[in-house]
Amino acid sequence: MSFQLQRMFQTARLQRRPLFLPYICLGYPSYQASLQAAQAALAAGASALELGVPFSDPIADGPTLQKATHYSLQHGTKFADVFRMIQDLRRAGFRQPLLVMSYLNLVEQFGWEDFAAALSKTGGDGAILPDLPLEKFPLFTPLMRSKNLALIPFIAPTSSPQRIKMADAQGAPFLYYVSVTGVTGARKTLPSGLLRALRTLGDRLETPLVVGFGISNPAQAAQVGKVADGVIIASALVQLISKTPVSKISGVVGRFCGQVVNALHEF
Repeated sequence: MSFQLQRMFQTARLQRRPLFLPYICLGYPSYQASLQAAQAALAAGASALELGVPFSDPIADGPTLQKATHYSLQHGTKFADVFRMIQDLRRAGFRQPLLVMSYLNLVEQFGWEDFAAALSKTGGDGAILPDLPLEKFPLFTPLMRSKNLALIPFIAPTSSPQRIKMADAQGAPFLYYVSVTGVTGARKTLPSGLLRALRTLGDRLETPLVVGFGISNPAQAAQVGKVADGVIIASALVQLISKTPVSKISGVVGRFCGQVVNALHEF
């Protein structure tokens, strides 16, 4: 369903309405609770979801996500549960794009052919793999595209002009811009120079730009949304879930995501 993802970003650019793509940790604090959180985020207006698959060595994750993914793994979450989650969300009537956030090792173990087939069959739209090098994209992009699935490239403040050009040339629905040099984590302020860097990148890129890592609240999301095509919030949302009784997760997630969506569309 990556065509839907591409169309969504094209429409958002024309309407100048930045998109919100929250991250949900699969199986945290339980499968059912994470499903309810995903449903609440989508019902509150999230444009798409990042469904994070727990992994034992998550090199891009900060302490908050590491703690959540460790807990999820300890309580029996498996890689294949992400396909169950996608299927459950589709059966509940949600049509927004769903992206699997995982690591290369897990996909390799599952098998690229099987991964693409399962993702397509259940109604997924693509994958975000932080440790998949840009040089390897040509090996896997044709397979994913044959199933109408997207692979999302990363760029960062340290990316050279050549690598930014390489990422832009992949034909992805969007590029994931890592706003900080480091791991994920909620931060009180946006990185110095971020908005200026995003304006410069926006002038150079053909591909829409979505910003993640370090965005923690609706006000920060609104600032970034003025110069980017979309915003991802992960650690702050997982942190919120960690402090919320299970029975109230759906309401709390829904309110937070609704606030972010409203903030993005108010400027």
